[in-house]
Amino acid sequence: MTAEHIIPQSIGGRLKPRLYCKDCNSAFGTVLDKEISDQFGHIATTLQIRRERGTVQPFTVQDIETKTELLFDGRQLKRKDPIINLKFGPDGSVTSVDVTARTESDLNRIMQGLRTRYGLTGNGRKFQDPHSGPTDTTHTRLFNTALIGRAVTKMGYGFLCYKLPTLTLSSALDEARHYIQTGQGRDLACVNFLDTRFMVDNVRPLHKIHITFDRAAHLIVGFVSIFGIFRYTVLLSKEYRAELELADVDYTYNPVTQRLVEGNANFIAPRLREDKILSPREPLDMARRELIAALRVLESYVSNQVLLDIELQKSQPSN
Repeated sequence: MTAEHIIPQSIGGRLKPRLYCKDCNSAFGTVLDKEISDQFGHIATTLQIRRERGTVQPFTVQDIETKTELLFDGRQLKRKDPIINLKFGPDGSVTSVDVTARTESDLNRIMQGLRTRYGLTGNGRKFQDPHSGPTDTTHTRLFNTALIGRAVTKMGYGFLCYKLPTLTLSSALDEARHYIQTGQGRDLACVNFLDTRFMVDNVRPLHKIHITFDRAAHLIVGFVSIFGIFRYTVLLSKEYRAELELADVDYTYNPVTQRLVEGNANFIAPRLREDKILSPREPLDMARRELIAALRVLESYVSNQVLLDIELQKSQPSN
């Protein structure tokens, strides 16, 4: 058995019990954990959250005015790629070179390569084009809801196995395991802003996993919040059978301070029907308001940044 980050370390997760064999851990890491990193890692970068492995990963934004792609590392913007324009004469020789580079060292390296390749002579002219800001940028994410659903289900399932390891052998969790491993069958996780307000405090960008056991309805339900921004409900089991009612289990973690957050031990989360877990049907305007409120919290943790707005568009059913 190998250590598994229940919440991926790329977004600040630190809870890592031994849950999976090496092969499963590797397979999940290259598909499901990678999807979480690709979709939510930019928030960790913005918050300057230190990874256990590797460094903060910059992400791409676009200058709204010039359409130039820039890299943002949580502190400063840099041009993503240099621009190289060459003009050729009738004989195929280079008649002019225009290079826009990110730094003077980049410029010198690029020019040396061009001189070697095309036999160029002369030093040309160099000048700086500073931009003092502020810079308005846009950042677009296209979510693969199928992969994220599996990854979020894996978070809830992993935490359940960690807190109640005897349940990992229960056939009641077969559907969830099969869905995590293969992606086949119905989607067991859904974005849900309607029934998950207890998952956020509107002060901190929290990671939170909460598991409820509904013995009467035979349901085990997971609630998962990533940075307090994206919130999901997960159907972990609809075949749950037990002699006694189990108490809710909870994990709340602040990835910025890297500290656990203690809650009310007597709190009882909403008991949801199966259809409410998998299809909450919240209005799109409500989801947008909740996301913007969460981004305001994120904004309070960063300097020299203003997160202006967010636009949502429903995907087509085939997507």
